Formats: sequence, C-alpha cells, structure tokens
Amino acid sequence: MEKSKRILMVCLGNICRSPLAEGILQHKLDKTALNASVDSAGTANFHVGQEPDQRSAKSGLKHGVDISHLRGRQFGVDDFDNFDQIYVMDKSNYGNVVSLARNEDDKNKVEMLLNLNNPDSFDEVPDPYFGGEQGFENVYQMLNNACEVIIGRLENEGKLYLIPCGLGGENESLILAPQTVSIANELDEFIVEKEKTARHFLKRIGYEKPLNDLILHPLNKHTIENNLAGYLKSCKNGKDIGLISEAGCPAVADPGAAIVNLAHEAGIQVVPLIGPSSILLALMASGMSGQSFVFHGYIPKDKGERTRFIRRMESDAKSKKQSQIFMETPFRNNQILEEVLSTCSSLTKLCIACNISTSGERIITKTVQDWKKSQIDLHKKPTVFVLY
Repeated sequence: MEKSKRILMVCLGNICRSPLAEGILQHKLDKTALNASVDSAGTANFHVGQEPDQRSAKSGLKHGVDISHLRGRQFGVDDFDNFDQIYVMDKSNYGNVVSLARNEDDKNKVEMLLNLNNPDSFDEVPDPYFGGEQGFENVYQMLNNACEVIIGRLENEGKLYLIPCGLGGENESLILAPQTVSIANELDEFIVEKEKTARHFLKRIGYEKPLNDLILHPLNKHTIENNLAGYLKSCKNGKDIGLISEAGCPAVADPGAAIVNLAHEAGIQVVPLIGPSSILLALMASGMSGQSFVFHGYIPKDKGERTRFIRRMESDAKSKKQSQIFMETPFRNNQILEEVLSTCSSLTKLCIACNISTSGERIITKTVQDWKKSQIDLHKKPTVFVLY
C-alpha cells in the first residue's frame, strides 16, 4: 500500500494562518481519494494548547471549513521525521524552521507556501493577527489558492522509473522491452552512477533529446547521503524521473536501492521496467534450484573470511538444497574461482555465467572436479557464480 503523504503547515503562533491552512487542505482532501494527511504548528510557544483565533475560525466557517477542534502546538525537530513536506507562511517562519534542520534532507522538506503559486518568489502570507476581519478573508483566499496547488501536486505526482540497461552494451534495442525504451525517451532527468556511461546508454537506445540538456544526478560512493532526498524533488513537483543502472536492473546489487527506499518513504510511486538481470539469467541457465536460492552479492575480500564464507555457502547448498549465487569484481574473478575450486568438495556443482547476453556469453555448469580439469579465463569479464 502506498504510504500516506504527510504535510505540515507552519506559522508563528499556530492560531491564525497555519490552522486555517490545515483546515482548508483537509477540507479539500476529504473530497478526494488521495492518501495524504495534514497538521499544523507554530514556531513559537505563545499559544500552545489554545483554540484558533476566532476571526480565523469565522473566516473558515464562511467557506465551510471548521477548525474549531484544532489546538496550538509548537514545531519541533521531530517534525522533520514525521512529515514529508513542511510549508511555512513567511520568511521568518522559514528561517526559524530551517535553523532546526539537521541536514540537507530536512532543509529540502521546507518550502514557502506561496511559492506554490509563484515559484521562487518567496511571497509571504501576512499575519492577520493585528488586523481586521478583511485581513483574515484575504489570508483565506491566499491559503485556498495554495492548497489547490497542493491537491494538484498530489494528484499528479511524478513517478520514479527504474530503467534497466544491457549487460554488455550490445543489442540493447533488441534486449530491452519496447516500453522501457519508450519511457526512457520521454524523460529528461535521471539518477545515474556515472554520467558518461548513462549518456552512452541513452544514445545507444536512440534517445532523441539533446544529451547535453539532460539533468543527471550522480549516485555512487562519492555521493553525500544527505543529498539523496533532493534528487526526488522533481517527483514531488509532478515530474517523472528515471534511475539508470550501470548494468542490468537498478537497485539490485546496485546503489540505486537507497533512492528507491527514499521514494517509498516519500510516498512516490516506484515503477520497475522490464530488462535483463544477470542474477536471474544465470540461475535460469544453471540447471540448479530455482525454487530455493539466495543471492549474496559480492563476497568478503579478506581471504580467511572469504574461505569460511565459501564453505558456509557450500554447506547451505547441500543441507537446504538451495542455490548460492554470488559475484566478484571482474578483475578478481580468476582468483575467486581458484579459491572456490580449492575449498569445495569435488562433487559440488558450480555454474559460471560469463558475459551474459553478449556475443561472448558462456554459461557452463560442472562439478568442481571437472572444473579443475578445465581452463577458463574470467579476468575482467562480468561473471555470476552459482554454487549447488
């Protein structure tokens, strides 16, 4: 089930503007099937526990919005964890809220409410507390217009498409599903591991937009974790974006899993597209159990720990009748093969799936004793190993 979008409205005292904004948005949400919730708070503690200002409540009732049940509370750091989007009424509110932010992820949740109507304007919703009833009516109209935009955003929120690519850069137009290629061609913003290879991939599948105009967000070991949530900002504003893997399916043995997790936390729809997975292709062609299997990813680098890990995989394969799938960095493939052959018993089966889906593909299953009689060079060749 899609996670509810949580929205917070913030002003100074939480008795005039923000409770009215909460009431207006809730009134609109009640007329839709949208999975969202709204609350309000004040940056100051002047009116904690108090009812909304009577003039604000009166303005709401005039338009069928009842906020009499709401009570004032103060904004706290925990609100960054409890809400996906935080809308503030004026620049002072913005400064006070952002000053409590612990990281860029927190800051990215904060937005001036009237920026919804006029992006980057930093227009303010004036505090009507010291004015007359007309001031409250003017504020109501501002809040109502902004809440209409929020509803529109929620109804048309962008999707995160998971875009697979080929496993060796060959024949991708034939390997990938037509829908995958079509959707990739519609997007102009992507999250990628390497910008250069992402552009090459898009060029290979006939991407028609100018490659230099693309918006590319790097996602690799150098990416600052707190910046990741900002990569999804366009989705929150109604725009579809794509996540491209270096090879095969995004988020499987791939750093993209972190972005997918953040998308779910933010209530953004995640759409996996059809493409090749070296893991499943290797298992399919191995002749080993496809009913019970486990993917270990990259096995330990430490030699002693690695040997123990191989023995444990072999033991699980025999006792559980479970295929054990693992991989290694291509330049260490020959080394890991030698260790598997020297560690495992002679009748244990090993599938070596190399250069899958390319012209140099080799997928062979043999017993360890038969592999010892063979010669195969896996150096710098993408390989998946399956033990059984």
